[in-house]
Amino acid sequence: MGYNITREAWKIIEIKIRRYPENKAEYEEVVDSIMNHKQGSDGQPKGTDIGNPTERLAIKLAEEPRLQRLKREVEAVEAVYNSLKPEHQKVIRVRFWSYRYQNMRYFDMERATSYSDIQMRRIVKNFIRNVGERLGEI
Repeated sequence: MGYNITREAWKIIEIKIRRYPENKAEYEEVVDSIMNHKQGSDGQPKGTDIGNPTERLAIKLAEEPRLQRLKREVEAVEAVYNSLKPEHQKVIRVRFWSYRYQNMRYFDMERATSYSDIQMRRIVKNFIRNVGERLGEI
């Protein structure tokens, strides 16, 4: 764990973390629409098979690479985030998910958390490293 993360990998992972709330909402919306899919009915039976929403979801996930990517990213961020202490979770929440389009500066974060600038940088770096390892970026 003593290696540095390249600038390009850092940016990619940081963007995936920042987009986590939007990606999770999109993924859940797509899964919900697949599970509750109602085809237009004209009153006529469409075959002898019983509708199976779980099978539909599995087929859709296998066919669509975007959904696979969203699922992988959401699960990676959630797994690492849920493994953190509550105080560290707050640092990550404030840093990445307070503003929609940019990360909150460490200087501004000191008012919202009980950590110094250096401690917050270490927490964020470890979080990015762990998410990157789960995603296969580093």
